[in-house]
Amino acid sequence: MKKKILVTFIESGFGHITSAKAISDSLKEKYSDIYDIEDCNIMKESEKSEAFEKFLTLQTKATNKIHGYGFFVFSLLEAFGGQKFLQFTHKTIFNNYVNATVEAIRNHKPDCIVSTHYFITFCAVEYKRKYDKNCLIVTYNPDNNVHPWWDNRDGIFITNNIYATSEAVHKRKFIGENCKTVNFTARNDIVECNNSKEYFREKFGINKDNFCVIIADGGYALGKCKRVTNELLKSNKKLTIISVAGKNQKTYNYFLNKKIKKNINFIPLPFVNNIHEFYRAADVFITKAGPNSVLDCVFMNTPVIIDYYPHPIEKATKKLFIDKFKCGEYISCPRKIRKRIETFIENPDLLKGYIKNTQKFKKECNGADEIAEIINRALSDVNEV
Repeated sequence: MKKKILVTFIESGFGHITSAKAISDSLKEKYSDIYDIEDCNIMKESEKSEAFEKFLTLQTKATNKIHGYGFFVFSLLEAFGGQKFLQFTHKTIFNNYVNATVEAIRNHKPDCIVSTHYFITFCAVEYKRKYDKNCLIVTYNPDNNVHPWWDNRDGIFITNNIYATSEAVHKRKFIGENCKTVNFTARNDIVECNNSKEYFREKFGINKDNFCVIIADGGYALGKCKRVTNELLKSNKKLTIISVAGKNQKTYNYFLNKKIKKNINFIPLPFVNNIHEFYRAADVFITKAGPNSVLDCVFMNTPVIIDYYPHPIEKATKKLFIDKFKCGEYISCPRKIRKRIETFIENPDLLKGYIKNTQKFKKECNGADEIAEIINRALSDVNEV
């Protein structure tokens, strides 16, 4: 009988979902003949767990919408003890939600639980302690740092850069031998997307001669998407603007009713599954510092302007992709963003260095493949024991 690997999905922003999808894709491609690999929207399996998922989503929206809220929350977590505070609150205030999620896991009888979110990892550790001491827990942290709520009690903990791994060991007190570093993860549709900018401009009817900007703020469009869009719409330059409202129907309707000047081609979008193709079609991506959206765009070799980071997780993304890897620029003021875009229109060669730096990211060296191999080795070791 095949061992079961349960790949868990949770909505708290969409980066956790895309990372889990990348890991699932690699597991199925490499090891479907050895393991039973099951994708699971684990929080949707009971009313209580689904209610907690909605709570987490509301918190994510609040950090994006309310200036300073995210930094306040994370400062509070640090002040109250980080992971110890996590254990206390989830065994008291949120205990019913934890129990519901643990029961959902129990129904699947997994031999391995793959998590990309701190709450699922916490519940997985509780499941292992209560019901199956041999269950392997594998956590992939899709962020570019390690925040104080990650559970360090059990399992393999995987990050996508050496700085995060060092933070896990030296600041968050993870056991060093349990921590692994892999390349950035890419789901199959990213890996297989190798068409040119010209191809996607033709596919989507985007003027091949216009400078093209895409603006997005994650799945909820609660950062500066609307403000930056409105500022760019003032430009007198020939410009294509793609504004992604995601699941924010109010913002999407607002975009649909905008009056547009003749020099601008305006393309409002709702949530779409092929957003990476629009990244590839564009000359610049303007966004808040969501780790996975920035990464997907970099894999498409499109430079980034980050306009906002609402909490320490996304501040780390800005530091990594802008300050260290130099894949674009950080500009917080919408008016200055418009001025910079107009400068790029006049002198597109200014983007060449950023494009060259994005090309250092090889999506073929897929961290998801490395994670799949780590899981296989760990399960093989368990079999040998």
